[in-house]
Amino acid sequence: MRNRVLFILISIVCISSADGQPFSGRIEYDRTVYWTKILDELSYLSQEERDRTKFTWGKEDGYTTQMELLWNGQKSVYQMSGDQKEKNSQWSWRNEELYFFEDRELGTCQDIVELPDRVYRVEDQIPVYRWKILSDIKEVQGYLCMSAETYDSVRNHRIVAWFSTEIPVPIGPERYGGLPGAVLELDIQNGSCLIAARAIRTDTLISVNQPVRSKKQKVINNKKLFELQASYIKQCIAGRRNPYWNLRY
Repeated sequence: MRNRVLFILISIVCISSADGQPFSGRIEYDRTVYWTKILDELSYLSQEERDRTKFTWGKEDGYTTQMELLWNGQKSVYQMSGDQKEKNSQWSWRNEELYFFEDRELGTCQDIVELPDRVYRVEDQIPVYRWKILSDIKEVQGYLCMSAETYDSVRNHRIVAWFSTEIPVPIGPERYGGLPGAVLELDIQNGSCLIAARAIRTDTLISVNQPVRSKKQKVINNKKLFELQASYIKQCIAGRRNPYWNLRY
């Protein structure tokens, strides 16, 4: 009965919002990584390293960066915001090279991804995820959201997305899209990384451009990207190192 009610709710929202699809917009996110949670799941690390990291971070171990998702018609881009807030921590990192561009009319992506060895340009079809719609519902920034889950087989992470059909565009942060609405919140591996919308603007004039080509970028496809990520994680496990100091979580 509960699943039937949820199906009816999704259908009603989809029908009511289809005619008013915002042509363009911008969603600003806070992306917070909780390092002590991440280290707890890496069982191959020594207890001494996990304890030392927890002592260093204490209870305030969240490291937040500002991200933004822009869309205009069938094109969208996810990137670091140009206006990063001052970090209240003794730790700091340089901003990585990151640019996730999608053209949904062509079904293609052109992404800039930084791995430990170099910067890559990923040119391929837009990744397709096997989403399972869940029964949970909540409000995010005034928008009614439903939940869905998928699985990252490279990192062995459970991904839970909160999406709203009130913004009926199949986009989301960190390459996670394909749902019947924009993803406004993303939970990676049970709260180890939380990406939550803090500001949403629709029907504003937004410019979305393909990433600029650079000679330092090696062109690969999605399959090769996943192979490189999996290989680096395997190397770190063998060396009892944390892969996510140098690899995006």
